[in-house]
Amino acid sequence: MRGLHLFARQLLQVDRRGNLIIEFALALPILFLLLVGLLDLGRFSLQKSALLQGAREGAQYGIIAPSDTANINSTAQNATGLSGVTATNNVFCECSSAPGTSTSCSTTCSGGATLKKYITVTISGGFASVLGSATTRIGSFGNWTPATSMSASVTMIVP
Repeated sequence: MRGLHLFARQLLQVDRRGNLIIEFALALPILFLLLVGLLDLGRFSLQKSALLQGAREGAQYGIIAPSDTANINSTAQNATGLSGVTATNNVFCECSSAPGTSTSCSTTCSGGATLKKYITVTISGGFASVLGSATTRIGSFGNWTPATSMSASVTMIVP
């Protein structure tokens, strides 16, 4: 009986054919989660790029016709190629003597400074993650929540 027991133990020590399947079964969920996460990140990047392109095209239309707000917004929305996006625009001015300070576009800058006119187009939309919108706790590193919305903004000077 002892000889049979010893023989079985030697067979188990030598035979490792099932190890690969067990290791693969343990690693597969982690690899699948990484793959889905990368695909989701790619989708997010493509949609963010589309929003940025839409905001850019809306601003380009806005430098030609800055007072045509309805067409600026519709140009930005249509240029994304996405549904469910909203666009807004804002025209503002600043004097070259005080950059970063908005002023009325009907004022005259002091000291002979030049009045510069700008248009900002902001476009926003929703994002539905494949991973869902639930907050995930990542051990002691903290929490992670997938993005549910995104926006892009472009500011151009009106010549």
